[in-house]
Amino acid sequence: MARRAWKTRFGFYLAAIGSAFGLGSLWRFPYIVAENGGGAFVCLYISLVAVMGVPLLIGELMIGKFTRRGVIGAQKQLVAQAQVESKGTRRAKFLMGLMPSVGVLATVICLCILGYYIVISGWVLYFLGRFLSLPLMGLPSPAEQTEFILQSFEQLRGSGWMQMALALVHLGIVVLVVAKEVEEGIERWIGFIMPIFVGILSVLVFKSLSMSSSIEALRYFMYPDFSKLNINSLGYAVGQLCFTLSIGFATSVTFGSYLKDESLVPPTGFRVAFFDSLTAVIAGLMIFPLVISGAAKARGPELLFQTVPEFLARLEGGFIFGIFFFICLYLAALGASISLLETVVSNVCENSQLKRGRASLWAGVVALATAFLPAFSSSSLSNLKWHSRGLLEIEDLVLINGFVPIVALL
Repeated sequence: MARRAWKTRFGFYLAAIGSAFGLGSLWRFPYIVAENGGGAFVCLYISLVAVMGVPLLIGELMIGKFTRRGVIGAQKQLVAQAQVESKGTRRAKFLMGLMPSVGVLATVICLCILGYYIVISGWVLYFLGRFLSLPLMGLPSPAEQTEFILQSFEQLRGSGWMQMALALVHLGIVVLVVAKEVEEGIERWIGFIMPIFVGILSVLVFKSLSMSSSIEALRYFMYPDFSKLNINSLGYAVGQLCFTLSIGFATSVTFGSYLKDESLVPPTGFRVAFFDSLTAVIAGLMIFPLVISGAAKARGPELLFQTVPEFLARLEGGFIFGIFFFICLYLAALGASISLLETVVSNVCENSQLKRGRASLWAGVVALATAFLPAFSSSSLSNLKWHSRGLLEIEDLVLINGFVPIVALL
């Protein structure tokens, strides 16, 4: 069967940037920056994107375009070709035997990332619903609205089943989109989402930079104090660039396989990396004035969802700002979730007899099963910690800072 292709180069850029941006820049990037020295980490991150991220991204796109397959089929094809050309050395045989397993591992990691990604996306849906309902709650004072929002977050984090229900709603939307062919599903939906996203984001950045805390936020976010960096910061930076550029978990290989023959891969990789770095900086400009203004003391994955909603509730007319903010955040999460599931489904369809619709359904079921641990990490499983980190944060660190960079280098 002929390989589908992106109808337009613009459609590819929208999908690739949507996958790269997602919650990676809006949710993960701010709390990683906050834990690793602010502006110094931003400089380290952008430098590594240039010297490491761009070559790896171009390489994965080229693998996909050259083989016209997902990462599992691509590795098998490359190994078959290498066996013909190699001299049969022991090291060459070992590497050729290892590569198909690397492709399978990348696809499994992609599915695991989707599992906790849909939980975070459910948080976004929840806060969007709370801000939409705020005018109907009859809470006239900012103090009452703030208390309502804070209690809402505690209720959400205390109920694993509520988080699973929200994750299921989000996953159902994603499965419906991916069950269609790539040009009808991915390109149409991302092409629709991204222009709206850019418009909302522009308004939010302007509003954020108009706040009194913007000078302090810009100083923290843009001024590099390299004494705050340590060896762990390097691991966080590598993991973050792999996550936001979709390197190491098969997504870029899948996107590359949909590129047209006349598409030039190196310029494509440079542009995607540039826009990814740009959107990460824009996300910081938008979020850090909100974070610094917030009274809540939060860290890790909860940073965005504790500090930003509290600030918005205190702001006059903040429920309107909150609605737009979480619409923006959810559209980003939806685009990235679509890309993750499309990667898994593409590889499953190529290496089995399953049709796209059934493969999307089964992949969604497995992703939902992997969501149980992160969903219950703050309630029933809250006592399971490692160095004060809950299961959600542990899973994020192991996958993004550990497995993903290793698979990307392999």
